[in-house]
Amino acid sequence: MKIFPKSPSSGLIFFSLFSYITNIIWLIIDFLPQFLRQLVFKISFKKYGSGNMIDYKSYVRYPWKVLIGDNVIINRRCELYPSLKTQEGLITLENNVVMGPGVVVFAAGHDYSLLSLPHLSAPVKIGQYAWIGGNTTILPGVTIGEGAIIGAGSVVSKSIPAYCVAVGNPARVIKSRILQL
Repeated sequence: MKIFPKSPSSGLIFFSLFSYITNIIWLIIDFLPQFLRQLVFKISFKKYGSGNMIDYKSYVRYPWKVLIGDNVIINRRCELYPSLKTQEGLITLENNVVMGPGVVVFAAGHDYSLLSLPHLSAPVKIGQYAWIGGNTTILPGVTIGEGAIIGAGSVVSKSIPAYCVAVGNPARVIKSRILQL
């Protein structure tokens, strides 16, 4: 008896096509000079402030679900994954946020307590003047407070208060951030 794989659903076919097309678009965007990239980002994102820099080789799955304030720096190879299915799965980067290389932000995931793995989403908000170290992963539902610093390689699964330094997997607050005036 031969067992044939199930034929892909129309949703899977649509998603595969969408994924293919968006990857080609991001490849083209990587060849554009910064001033043209800024124009594409201004049109694509839900909100895109002034003075921002999104470095080459970065990727945003659904840019119309991402809000970016002013003077935000998103370094090379960063990835933002908001939720397509729900309104609450937005990603917000407030003014003056700095993200090191390779930061990944998820506002969507799956409920692992059920075998069907239903879609879950929760907003991610990164407060102004926050600095996210390279290769950090931020999970759905996290708020990183104003002026917080997240150490490189951390996995942020719970919200971090303002003006704190957090590191590790899972990220834990290790000290308060003292500002020199």
